[in-house]
Amino acid sequence: MGVRFPSVASTAIANALPATAAETVICVTPPLTIPLDFAQIFLSWMAAIQSQTGTTTLQMRIRRGITTAGALVGAALWSQQSGAGNNALMSGFYVDTPGAVGGQQYCLTCAQNTATVAGTVADVSLIAFVL
Repeated sequence: MGVRFPSVASTAIANALPATAAETVICVTPPLTIPLDFAQIFLSWMAAIQSQTGTTTLQMRIRRGITTAGALVGAALWSQQSGAGNNALMSGFYVDTPGAVGGQQYCLTCAQNTATVAGTVADVSLIAFVL
């Protein structure tokens, strides 16, 4: 008898980055069915981004839901210095306990601090795995 732990993942780029420092959703998971209320969710992400003119840092965030208005998961401290034409490969993980919810979704966002030209998301992935 085996046990299957629910998980969802996405490698689809949700939105292009703007020519501003606006926080932008770049990947969204499908709805996750959590088998037990208050189960912990392991979140893992990766993003490959080419920054452009004016960008000083790339700041990544995980949020509950599918928009930048969703609750922040963890601190917004995942950032990497960058500059025009630089390629950044970033990844991270965090654990969330969303509570008694159904169909929980998560999104990965990126803010290109001080950007004046749109960067490019070359690759992205976001995985939500029930522990």
